[in-house]
Amino acid sequence: MSEPWPTGGPNAPRATPIPPNPRAPVLLVDDDAELREMMREMLEAAGYDVYCASNGKEALDLLHKADPPPGLILLDLMMPIMTGEEMLAALKQVHALAAIPVTIVSGHDGPPEGAAYLKKPVDFGALLAIVQKTCG
Repeated sequence: MSEPWPTGGPNAPRATPIPPNPRAPVLLVDDDAELREMMREMLEAAGYDVYCASNGKEALDLLHKADPPPGLILLDLMMPIMTGEEMLAALKQVHALAAIPVTIVSGHDGPPEGAAYLKKPVDFGALLAIVQKTCG
């Protein structure tokens, strides 16, 4: 009687490696849990890996451990603990992090100087276009 699953030898099944996602992940930083979850679901449905943080400090901690690093940071400005503007200043202090593109996603008018900007309420089509352009 034969075994139901070959355990070795030339006829043993071989695992097929899953190719890595060629798209860079996205870091989503927003204290609004409901909006953060909706944006995460939308980006994951489009095939992106998403890291999430609820404030700038949490995001910086995550960035130091992220592997692979994100190809884009979507950043709210008004958050507790560490605001988006404080996080932007902290990013500029670390060479490896300063190179990561940032798009501000905020309900307030106008981004900090030189930052890409998407106004809330978020147009998911516009958000996805920014992510696709930046992360592939």
